[in-house]
Amino acid sequence: MEVHSHTHTARKKWTHYFWEFLMLFLAVFCGFLAENQREHMVEHQREKKYINTLTADLKEDTATIRNVISFCITKVHGMDTLTQLLNKDILSIEEEKELYYLNSRYAASVLFMIFNERTIKQMLNSGNLRLVKQGTSDSIINYYGQTMDAIKGQEKVYDEMSKRLLFSSEDIFDRSAVLTKMNADNSFYKEIHPEKMKLITKHKSVLRKYSQMILNARSTLTNYIYMLFLMRKSGEKLLVFLEHEYK
Repeated sequence: MEVHSHTHTARKKWTHYFWEFLMLFLAVFCGFLAENQREHMVEHQREKKYINTLTADLKEDTATIRNVISFCITKVHGMDTLTQLLNKDILSIEEEKELYYLNSRYAASVLFMIFNERTIKQMLNSGNLRLVKQGTSDSIINYYGQTMDAIKGQEKVYDEMSKRLLFSSEDIFDRSAVLTKMNADNSFYKEIHPEKMKLITKHKSVLRKYSQMILNARSTLTNYIYMLFLMRKSGEKLLVFLEHEYK
C-alpha cells in the first residue's frame, strides 16, 4: 500500500486579508462617491432647467403686467369721464350717445392679470424647490406669496363690483341699442342702433347712485394697479437676482 503525503498550503498572513478588505472598501467607497457625484450633477442640471423656465415665466409675467396696468389706467380715465357726464344737470343727445359708448367700454369691462405659475407649481408639487439654494428659494417664495394672493383677492372684489354695475346699468341703458350678433363664420359683431341710444331714465338720484358705484369700482381698480406695480417691481428684482446667481 502506498502512502501519499498531503501537501499543505501556507496560511495567508493577516496583512493579506487586511489589504483585500481595504481594496474592497475603496472600490465600494469610490463607487459611492461616483454615484453621489452623478446624482449631484443630475440635480444641478435639473435646478438650472427649473431656473431657466422660471426666468421665462417671470419675463412673461412682467410683460403682461405692463399691458394690464396700461389697460387699467386707460379704464380709470374713462371712468372719470363717465362719472362727470352722469353728474351733469342737463345732457344733450350727443352726450347720451357718448354715455353708451363710455359705459360699454369702461364701466363693466374687465382685464385681470393671469400669472404664469407652471414652474413654481411643478417645483412645489414635486418637492424640487429643495434643489435651489436657500436664499434663492426664499426670493422665489416671496414673489409667489402675499402680494400675488392680495392681487387675486382684489380681482374677486372688483369682479363682484363689475357684476353690480352691469345689473344696475339695465335701469339706465337700453340694451337693444347695441346687439351682439354672429356672422356666418361664427365670429361676432356688434349691431349698433344710434337712434336707440337714449337713457331709460334721467332721474338724477338714479344717475348719481350709478356714478357713485363707478367711483367705488374706480377706487378698487386704482388699488389693484398699485399692487400690480409692486408685483412688477418684485418680478424685475427677482429676474436680476436669478440672472446674477445663475449667470
